[in-house]
Amino acid sequence: MTAYIHTHTLSEGHSDSINTLAFSCCGRYLASGSDDKCVIIWRLDDGSVLYRLLLDSSVTVVFWHPTLKDTVIIGCEDGNLCQLRHLRIDSFSRKDFDLGADGPVHCLEYDPYTRYFALGIGHHVYVAQDSAASGLGVSFKLPQPPEEFTGDNDQPKPVRARGLHFHPKGTTSMLIVSYLHHGVIAWDMQRMTCLWRIWPRDAPLIGSSASCTEMKALVVQTMHKGLFMYLIGGNRPSRGFTVPGKLNEKGRPLQVRFLEGGSKVICGSNVGEVRMWDTSSGEVFQNLPHGSTFDKIFYYVAAASSKKGQDSYIQIWRA
Repeated sequence: MTAYIHTHTLSEGHSDSINTLAFSCCGRYLASGSDDKCVIIWRLDDGSVLYRLLLDSSVTVVFWHPTLKDTVIIGCEDGNLCQLRHLRIDSFSRKDFDLGADGPVHCLEYDPYTRYFALGIGHHVYVAQDSAASGLGVSFKLPQPPEEFTGDNDQPKPVRARGLHFHPKGTTSMLIVSYLHHGVIAWDMQRMTCLWRIWPRDAPLIGSSASCTEMKALVVQTMHKGLFMYLIGGNRPSRGFTVPGKLNEKGRPLQVRFLEGGSKVICGSNVGEVRMWDTSSGEVFQNLPHGSTFDKIFYYVAAASSKKGQDSYIQIWRA
């Protein structure tokens, strides 16, 4: 197993909290989105800024298209969704999408085999067909999760998707959705019924989730109890991981990911540290001194602070 070493600190970019990071599929670029309403495309080789795009609202999601070269999709707090393509040193093309959905864009996932997008927007989850001719068009909307899943029928909780996962890849049979208040639900997308669900211990809030096809596993970050890993279809955790620092019920959700084919799990914290665990043993593999939110590609890890103004920054490590 190879340790990760620090390669770059990107500190002269955003002027407000950084909400989202994503590496390009080619491994050359990092996209970041912030409350300063900017998307920045960074070069990974030298940490320089390639593009800076100012939008009308805080940027909540950046997502590199896995099959369209140099194409990034951007979701915003005001519900706007746009696509940047043909990134060049001096130009790019932009296309805006109108899905007729209200509310902020919370999360996004894509299945390159079926060419379906899943989008958590406002209080709903939409599934949209990706068409080269017309762009995105909403195919259907998932049902709302049953209120009894909240554990409090007298006080309905707002529906908000925190993670979306197609499973298995290449079919439209199942979409796994992790909700802020409603646990994890696997939806049969043909019958629009619940196949199975996960209700984490003590009904905590869910901040994020990640799936691993190789391991057929799901890891869930809860704001009350830390991280839990589940086998797909199971409702009891197969392993737990302790996040450093005080768990935050009201703070920002912490991003979690599988790394290296599922052999490791990584998560940020609210005490300036990113922690990596070995999934087979549950032991800590490495602590990366830093902040709270991150993304990855191959053997890279990027983490962004949630600080504002000149204190916002991004750190990058490489195996």
